[in-house]
Amino acid sequence: MNKLYPAIGAIALALATPLAAATDDVLPAKGDEITKFRDAGAWTIRANETRGSCFASYKAETGAIVQFGFTKDESTGYLGLFSQNVNITEKEQAVAFIANGNLYSGEATGVGASIEDGYEGGYILVNNPEFVKDIEAGKELVVFPEMPETYVVDMSGAANALYEVRKCTTEIDS
Repeated sequence: MNKLYPAIGAIALALATPLAAATDDVLPAKGDEITKFRDAGAWTIRANETRGSCFASYKAETGAIVQFGFTKDESTGYLGLFSQNVNITEKEQAVAFIANGNLYSGEATGVGASIEDGYEGGYILVNNPEFVKDIEAGKELVVFPEMPETYVVDMSGAANALYEVRKCTTEIDS
């Protein structure tokens, strides 16, 4: 199994397909006003003032950035991976991953916005409310791209980060 950094280059994660209403509501985009809300362990909770939503992010030891967030009703979530010096393709690619023992799948395509300059990558959207619960309960995310390798994303501290994302969303909403 490979750890986070190879996953970013090999998967070329990006904006997932037809959840347009959810993407308009929640996915960070270039030009959005994003501010730091607070830290939750290794995770930084960020408020997206433009979208009226919040998300968690952390920079792994490899330098890669991992993000996750969800719609206000938690019916749709997303996972973002970003890195420097990565070759991003805009070709659609099937991606499957396991969170807390449950299998999720979807397509990733295109390029998403990063919270730091010089980083590229994107998002996988998941329109299953169990995704949020599985991120909260799981310690790692196992990703299977259309390749023979398996990639592991460390999600340590995600439960606390998720709590803070909810708190941030409540505050930004009021």
